[in-house]
Amino acid sequence: MNVEQLPFEVQEFDRLLAKPNSDPTGLAGFFNSGEVWVGRVPARLDVMGGIADYSGANVCEAVLGRGMLMALQARTDSTLRIRSIQVGRALPVETRIPLSYFNTGDGLGSYTQVKELCHANPLAFWAAYIGGSIFTLLKEESVKIPYGFSMLLLSAVPMNVGIGSSAAVEIGTLACLNAYLGLSLSAKRIAEPGQMAENHIVGAPCGIMDQIAITSGRKGKLTHILCRPGNVMGEVEIPPGTGFVGINSMVRHSVGASPYTDTRIGAFIGKKIINDNRALTGGAPLSYLAELSVAELNGKFAKLLPATIIGSEFVKQHRTHGDPVTTIQPDAEYRVAGPTRHPVEENERVLKFIDALRCAHEGDGKSLVTAGEMMYGAHDSYKNNCNLSVEEVDFLVDAVRKRGPASGLYGAKITGGGTGGTVAVFGTLDALRDEIPQIATEYSRRVGVMPDVFEGTSSGAMEFGARRYTFAANGWRGAQG
Repeated sequence: MNVEQLPFEVQEFDRLLAKPNSDPTGLAGFFNSGEVWVGRVPARLDVMGGIADYSGANVCEAVLGRGMLMALQARTDSTLRIRSIQVGRALPVETRIPLSYFNTGDGLGSYTQVKELCHANPLAFWAAYIGGSIFTLLKEESVKIPYGFSMLLLSAVPMNVGIGSSAAVEIGTLACLNAYLGLSLSAKRIAEPGQMAENHIVGAPCGIMDQIAITSGRKGKLTHILCRPGNVMGEVEIPPGTGFVGINSMVRHSVGASPYTDTRIGAFIGKKIINDNRALTGGAPLSYLAELSVAELNGKFAKLLPATIIGSEFVKQHRTHGDPVTTIQPDAEYRVAGPTRHPVEENERVLKFIDALRCAHEGDGKSLVTAGEMMYGAHDSYKNNCNLSVEEVDFLVDAVRKRGPASGLYGAKITGGGTGGTVAVFGTLDALRDEIPQIATEYSRRVGVMPDVFEGTSSGAMEFGARRYTFAANGWRGAQG
């Protein structure tokens, strides 16, 4: 892989690593002359599926051109020294975590203990994604780390904008350790502890979609994942002459925030109501909501689902909603019918979307319009069934919809956890090049700032592998490890 082929983050890392010892903006004071291992992961674009992942739906994800890099070097003590650098945006931040903080008595502590540790200092909470991933690897894979590491997170994407940045930090950490320690973990065994770290230490009740997408994704392809619990079903070719970009609404979002969490709780409440009804007639319980077809939902169960329900009233009737990573609040009012309907319908939309792209790849131009209609349907469901859209995002989606297929733009939708974040847009390459800047300019007049546009494609964590850097008389040299 020559310099021109290296991802942007690797080129930036090489530039910082090559700076002389006298330059405080370089890495000479962070790394010594021992070997350094580097993993790199892309951001992801949630093309279709989104929040239906925790309900066992099919999803379809893309990998973007920018992402994050994690570099590590062994230390002589038992400390994690972690530095984070946002390329071109902010000052570096740094913290340290003694590995002994992960222990209690003669063994590893609990997830609760480490979660409390990471949440105790809001100024250092960002390190929970890294430290939590390391702890989960130790806990779930019985890995032994006899010493600490100096770890550098170099990010070329903003956080909390709905492109899987938190998952990228987790997977970057795990992929780098996988290479350095020679663990030979599969993509799934890298993705799973990443999700567990976010669920049980960071405290965000996400599904596994993001972690799998950026671990297994391949440059120039869409990844089809069945989230039961998380299996890559194959790759989807992007039709010739078309592509996907993301437009940042500049409205920050978080899957730990209450709208996303409440929607998830509503979906699990709906599943519990349905399963209790199925039990009355001897039917087997659903493991995932998306096992239902839309016809079954409409014909058998829709009438059982309340529009909303108070948490205490649901618990009184059904005891538990069965979700291990969320807690029902007694006084909260949860939407039920909409959040239950969304993943069932979304699962079918995703499959129709994938079929449409395959037909379009074989030359059926009308299928491009069908694929776009599925994206609009997904957005409308986020908005109406889940109440997870915002005016700014609706403006961007409507700007694409108004231009339509006649201008080469086929579809758009909110992504990820909703309530802001990034809008995915599907269109011809010419239209994306010509129309998206116009939409961004229109939007900037509304919000007062020019939005980021996320484009391009790059390798997922497994496809990229790892790079090993060694120091010699003529400076640092990197090669694929």
